[in-house]
Amino acid sequence: MSFKKIGFILFISIVCTFNLSSQASANYEQVKALNNYVNFSNECTHGLLLVHRLLDKFNKNINKYVDLPDQQINFYSNKDLPQDIFEDPEKMFYDISPNAWMIKIEGAKGKLPATLETSLSQSATEMKRIITSINNIRFELDDQLKVLDLTKRENLSLVYDKLEVGVKYYKDYYKHQQKLEKDVLAYYNTLKFTNNEIQFPKVVNALQRTYDTNRAALNALYFKDDDNFGELIKKEQLALASLDSIRLTDYNSTRLINSKVQMWWANILKQAKNSISEQKSFAESENIPEEFKLYDKYYYYYNFPIIDKFNRYGMGIVFEMNRIMDYLDIPVLKKFEMPHYFKVFYPKQLEKTEFLEASDPIVKALPKTVRGRNVVTATRSIKVDTFIVDFKMYDHKIIDKDLVSLSFNGDWIIEKFEISEKPYEFTLKLNQEGKNFLLLHADDMGRQPPATIALSYMYHGKKETIILNSDTVKSEVIEIIKN
Repeated sequence: MSFKKIGFILFISIVCTFNLSSQASANYEQVKALNNYVNFSNECTHGLLLVHRLLDKFNKNINKYVDLPDQQINFYSNKDLPQDIFEDPEKMFYDISPNAWMIKIEGAKGKLPATLETSLSQSATEMKRIITSINNIRFELDDQLKVLDLTKRENLSLVYDKLEVGVKYYKDYYKHQQKLEKDVLAYYNTLKFTNNEIQFPKVVNALQRTYDTNRAALNALYFKDDDNFGELIKKEQLALASLDSIRLTDYNSTRLINSKVQMWWANILKQAKNSISEQKSFAESENIPEEFKLYDKYYYYYNFPIIDKFNRYGMGIVFEMNRIMDYLDIPVLKKFEMPHYFKVFYPKQLEKTEFLEASDPIVKALPKTVRGRNVVTATRSIKVDTFIVDFKMYDHKIIDKDLVSLSFNGDWIIEKFEISEKPYEFTLKLNQEGKNFLLLHADDMGRQPPATIALSYMYHGKKETIILNSDTVKSEVIEIIKN
């Protein structure tokens, strides 16, 4: 081969290598630009938590004001927080605030395709508009408290209406975050990187599976789509086992053996395990702590013990995963956190209905385990001819101080209640779709096990009575069927 041909081949080889290197570099810069949007979204989520806690506390206090007028209530306080929670010039809550990330996004314009940037910018702008409105609500509530006479019911309605505006803002925010996220992920998946560029593909993939399975469980709680929740937990457990099988010490002479990375990694394992434990409590209808009895099970488990194992403020798995990606400095898209959602709970005196309704709008299957016990299905069912049913519950046999808990569609109606010959009366509004059920759980079987209750109700104008039993090994569930 002539020297001229050899030179030409070398030239082509150098050009191709340079082009590939330039493309890889360009892709890396695009990942950084995409991560600006992820960081913006996550810091917005962090700020939304602060407002959520304020609104949630205010909701509880205003309820006490209505139901317990003699109780001294400290209604509201914005004085310890920045004027704009999402700006935070004193860096009380952020290293870089959401508003500062918006500036970074503007500064990185031109690194992504124009059509993509337009779509992402629209989503981010809407998210920014919503968080500004959410921040304003706390001052609008302050203003209402200064001028409204809260002893008048119509003025109380104005306050609750303002809280309901917050509910809508939180829902709208997540809709726009999902749109942003969809666009970011779709474009990131078009970028190609070699294993050498990712450097630790096994580690990255294991983290991704742990994130994806945790995220799926949280989404199920957010949207109340938990009929296959047990399967979601199993997938999380498999992903966690895969993650736990990786030993960072095997990656000798790499950044993975850094002590900080190992600490973050250990916390991911711990938080993922704790999250699964809380999800099992949700699935088995464990007790909600006394201070949270106001909430339904979805609101409590999502907004408090589970999401804090996921998001930044609880040093959750997403926060730790993103810290690892930052430290490794590899072209991997960061993980999105999930926002809290807000719901207004009304005081008993303002409740518009006299019936109890389930927090789960559609129940597709009767429970198999509750509070660690197996559940057996009663041989009979309760047949009714209306969606609103009056029940009376009383001790079926000798009055022997049985303590029982009764659940309707997964929500506890009463807990550790001593049944007697005096009927306990309650009214249920049945779900119009899916199944409806009552579950008896014995807390103390009294002097003569098992714990036995009688339920009476009307069907076609006649009184019907049915018996439920429970002991310390199993609980009994009975289906309510609307004919």
